[in-house]
Amino acid sequence: MTETERLNGPENMEQPGEQGEPGRRGKPGKPGKRKKLTLGRVFLIIFLLGIAVYHVGTIVQMFTSFEARVSSRISLEDITSIEITRSLPETADDVVVTVTDPAEIAGIMNAFAGVKLRSSYASHDFTRSYWIHIDVNKYYRFSIRVDDAKYISIGDSSRRDKYSSGSFKIINDYDIGSIDRLFP
Repeated sequence: MTETERLNGPENMEQPGEQGEPGRRGKPGKPGKRKKLTLGRVFLIIFLLGIAVYHVGTIVQMFTSFEARVSSRISLEDITSIEITRSLPETADDVVVTVTDPAEIAGIMNAFAGVKLRSSYASHDFTRSYWIHIDVNKYYRFSIRVDDAKYISIGDSSRRDKYSSGSFKIINDYDIGSIDRLFP
């Protein structure tokens, strides 16, 4: 018997229900079955997708900017005064400066314009701290605390949601000179 005859013999012919039959899947000799998604698997997939979306949203919300938290909520022309209190840990006396000149106010606000922030706890170890109160249309609006130009806490008195206050680490360079030069 030749090789071709042996391969084409009856024992090597496909039988119904085997792999070669159209429309069927699976191992040879067993009828193929498509696995159906059970209700439990659907809920598991939805649950895992929900967790993934939550974590991505949390990571995205960790990063913000001074622009998003303060500058975009007010008009520069509406700021009537900025009161700045410098606090040094080694002295008991705080020094307070009030700025009402529109050019000085613009200089202070522009210095904060490019500040990028990441959610963080406030610093407890600092060499100098500035408490900044911004009045908008002669009413108190923002409370800002800057520690060593590394950490910032922002409070917005006009909001009553989760964005009304927050503590952040400054993640880019911030020149605190616009505030520091106001003090003797």
